[in-house]
Amino acid sequence: MLNSQSVSPHVRIGIEPDLDAIRRIFNEGIEDRVATLDDTPKSAAEMETWWDEHDERYSIFVAQDDSANVVGWASLNPYLHRCTYQGVADLSVYVSRDHRGTGVGSALLAALEKHAKERDFRKIVLFALASNANGQGLYRKLGYREVGVFREQGLLEGRLVDVMAMEKILRPFVLFVCRHNTGRSQMAEAFLRRYAGSALEVASAGTIAADKPDSGVVATMAELEIDISNARPKVLDAATMARADRIITMGCDVEGVPRIDDDWGLPDPKAQPPERVRKIRDMVNAKAEKLAKELLAIP
Repeated sequence: MLNSQSVSPHVRIGIEPDLDAIRRIFNEGIEDRVATLDDTPKSAAEMETWWDEHDERYSIFVAQDDSANVVGWASLNPYLHRCTYQGVADLSVYVSRDHRGTGVGSALLAALEKHAKERDFRKIVLFALASNANGQGLYRKLGYREVGVFREQGLLEGRLVDVMAMEKILRPFVLFVCRHNTGRSQMAEAFLRRYAGSALEVASAGTIAADKPDSGVVATMAELEIDISNARPKVLDAATMARADRIITMGCDVEGVPRIDDDWGLPDPKAQPPERVRKIRDMVNAKAEKLAKELLAIP
């Protein structure tokens, strides 16, 4: 059963004394038939061999709870042993039974993704049981897309099961943060998407929940043929912040953001007359265009 109580785990590089806990969590996944086609619990010797196959590049991360207990782990693994695939890593992630659905998986994937970018990986791939809806939901939330399904790929408990292949291209991730995510940050996200296309991953979020973008902002963006009417404000979460390569605030006070790389210092367009909103929109536009040129090295 999923635990609905969210936690904020501490994620760090794994060390060899973690192996017993890693093996226990791995074997829970095997026993529960939710995460792998492996059907035999791993021995200590097998885990030692597995450990030796990882290094500083193909690293192992663990998540700890407040009592320093290891409650999950994730690893980058070689996809194929060919030089042409050096930029592609395979992903494994396992969470202990009593911590599934609490944010541990998101935190592990965020740390692993950041590590992968720093080690010059361009892409992460994974293979999940097609029946593992919770796992697929986690991957999709963090930007993985379905590549396809291998029908009758493996035999598990006497029955043939399907396996889903998923992937994520690793791009610089820019996160715009404001209080309600209804105005400036929504505009910044939309403009940077226009200028950068698929070359950057872009998102925006707020520290306080809101229902929909400001109507004045929606109207002025529509004047430039950018439709954000269906955008929904998002609440900032720790995993998203951990994945971000650059966090930019808009000029409002925000709480709970551990790192701010830039602040654009823009006035709030909420409840402003249209001509004022247009001026703010144009300031956001100019800053987004400049940022896109900087990150994409456009002269």
